[in-house]
Amino acid sequence: MSLSYKDLSHKDACLLLNGMAKLGPVSIRRLLNRHHNDPRKILCATRSSLLSVEGVGPAIADSILDGKKDHWLQKEKAEMTHRGMQFLTEEDYPELLRQIYDPPVGLYLKGAAPKNPCIGVVGTRQPSLYGQRLCHEIASSLAEAGFCIVSGMARGIDSIAHKAALSVGGETIAFLGCGLDIIYPPENLNLYRQISEKGGVLSEFPLGRKADRRTFPMRNRLVSGISSATIVIESAASGGSLISAQFAAEQGRLVFALPGRVDQPESAGCHQLIRDGAILVRNAQDILDEMENSFLHGMTFSKKNTENLLDDNRIAKSSQLENFNSAEREVFSVLKDGTCLSLEDMIERVSLDFSSLSATLSMLEINGVLEKRSDGKFELK
Repeated sequence: MSLSYKDLSHKDACLLLNGMAKLGPVSIRRLLNRHHNDPRKILCATRSSLLSVEGVGPAIADSILDGKKDHWLQKEKAEMTHRGMQFLTEEDYPELLRQIYDPPVGLYLKGAAPKNPCIGVVGTRQPSLYGQRLCHEIASSLAEAGFCIVSGMARGIDSIAHKAALSVGGETIAFLGCGLDIIYPPENLNLYRQISEKGGVLSEFPLGRKADRRTFPMRNRLVSGISSATIVIESAASGGSLISAQFAAEQGRLVFALPGRVDQPESAGCHQLIRDGAILVRNAQDILDEMENSFLHGMTFSKKNTENLLDDNRIAKSSQLENFNSAEREVFSVLKDGTCLSLEDMIERVSLDFSSLSATLSMLEINGVLEKRSDGKFELK
């Protein structure tokens, strides 16, 4: 038996529609357009009225007409209250998010909605040290300049971007590809807590919904949709970061990409984006310069400029080189241009035997000159 729309608030009706497994944001938008933008009228519509909407088949109609909706609604609201969450509807969204083709009918929120203009930062789950360093520098600088850093709380670049914003007391929000009661990846529990305390964690998915191949692209469109620009920091030739960049371009947002070595797989996606028209970015100032004519009047940027950073790095490396022994100089020489090499690849390029090379790498790692990555390759810091 259908619920009477008079018995529901607008927000509760949106919560119900959002929780229906067969119903997506595009179908909901079409249903709202047919029913005077009132979600309550959808819930008590006739079967024939529902089936007359493009894209609405018997399965969706049956889901809407299911008589067990009230029980689910009360249970979901009780769980949200228990977990300190709230449900936002479209009037609560920032203007940019309302403008996208398929805005969500509602968003679960733990924490606070963003107050500052947003910039999305996305990238590989296995960044190089170069990518990690540049991500932290760019995200922290933009957060200091007054932007809210937006990402997906995934491993790698996403997590680094969130942490960078938090490290300078900046604002950050995370969109999840699962329900807000599921921490994914699980090792980001503390990060989840920090973001929800100092920013906000959001999801369009009902509580209990696990992440899958469909939910991540849906999450990515929200990262780009709420943001004035999206920055891609290291991406392979395919992956979620490129999907985010594509959404950003389709939504009329700026797309920035960080260049890397042309022979490193983790930079292939960024190089393709730049070839396709994305803006090459070296630092946060590049982004501010590109956006200053839009809405950045009065915002300031206090980080050191690129030339100073490069000079500092050159001085530090020159000082290190003077103190190296011959074996350390040899290892440094094969890595100094940003090359990432495994122990097996490196032994083919140096004159050292396996034992001497292993000892030299260990000493350089202890002294903070290089680092062993998660894929087993070595890279200079």
